[in-house]
Amino acid sequence: MITEKAYAKLNLTLSITGRLPDGYHSLETVMQTISLCDDVAVRKSDTVRVSCGALSGANNLAYKAARAFFDHTGINGGADIAIQKRIPVCGGFGGGSADAAAVLRALDSLYGARLGEEGLCRIALTLGADVPFLVEGGTALCTGKGENIRRLICKTPLYYCVCAPAEGASTARMFAESDKYSFYIRQSDAMADALQNGDPFAAARALHNDFTDICGSLFPSTVMCRAALMTCGALGVSLTGSGSGCFGIFADEASAKNAETALKNDFYAVFAQSVV
Repeated sequence: MITEKAYAKLNLTLSITGRLPDGYHSLETVMQTISLCDDVAVRKSDTVRVSCGALSGANNLAYKAARAFFDHTGINGGADIAIQKRIPVCGGFGGGSADAAAVLRALDSLYGARLGEEGLCRIALTLGADVPFLVEGGTALCTGKGENIRRLICKTPLYYCVCAPAEGASTARMFAESDKYSFYIRQSDAMADALQNGDPFAAARALHNDFTDICGSLFPSTVMCRAALMTCGALGVSLTGSGSGCFGIFADEASAKNAETALKNDFYAVFAQSVV
């Protein structure tokens, strides 16, 4: 059996840059894995099974990842997958994608496929836009549908308080709403410089997400989350993914942990730091 950490991600920047011929939206986003994670245990089996509480079964993206792995490699095998969830569902933190990426890594090792990052990313792209990045995680600028990954340097870990309301946002709905707007702001270069310099203040100034106003208008609770983070001393706050989760960057670990303590009675709130 292999147990993998499935790390959540934050979109430190997210800009919608257009529509692709296949109908998908093209993006420019700086993504960062953080210490908030699920635990994914995978063992060999004759069939594919996923145990994940109410999310168990064939609709789980981890199940689809296993099936895609065996279809791609031609290996005659199966996987018994057990997931301990900690990452909020439908919050923009990439929990399902992280679980799928963890399954791909585990199966590659268990079955000796030796696909490497490039091979795993080819399978990952068939599962979702975030999955290729989450195969390796760390810090990266991702473009297109997420398949173009340029690794970035994060000189020192940043400290976050991750916050989410009870209400989750549908990715499909958020992208449909985004078609009503035009977007122009791109902050990825500024964010990359801030991370390379290890400057949380500059990183906070560079935060940007095109979905922020859309999500706020549909889910006022996200506005409350962002305001609460600022009240707790965040240097800057932003939505992650298409929401409804958000996060604040803090100057130091103690400040981020204090924010968690202050907010956890009203929202889902947890301290996290960069995983590079």
